[in-house]
Amino acid sequence: MLLDFLQKHKTFLVYVFWGGIATLVNIGTFMLWLKLGWHYQAGNILAWLLAVFVTYFSNKFLVFSSKYHGLGQLLSELGSFLVVRLFALALDIVIIWLGIKVLHYNSFLVKIFDNTVVGILNYIVSKWYVFTDKNI
Repeated sequence: MLLDFLQKHKTFLVYVFWGGIATLVNIGTFMLWLKLGWHYQAGNILAWLLAVFVTYFSNKFLVFSSKYHGLGQLLSELGSFLVVRLFALALDIVIIWLGIKVLHYNSFLVKIFDNTVVGILNYIVSKWYVFTDKNI
């Protein structure tokens, strides 16, 4: 029963694991940046860049097992991934700004909420749009 569940939801569970790693990188970088006293949005963007690096390679090879079918497909897939992530960054920036500057909530809690919302949306888009065999 447990094995059936794990097999059925393997992609999602592996995504959650690697998403957790990327989230730790994202939140850890962001909080370190704040601890150093630097601007929160600059830290947010740096955290995003590092998390995107971790996420692309883990999603491509470990989560969605996207096959390599030439440089053209790789560039197309990477381009799609980055476009989606740029939209996610825009949402990220808005959530962080609203939570920290407008509502004055705790920056750590805002970042956790932000990563949860963005992570769910990224999974949906990555599964159904970015890492598919549509371009093979």
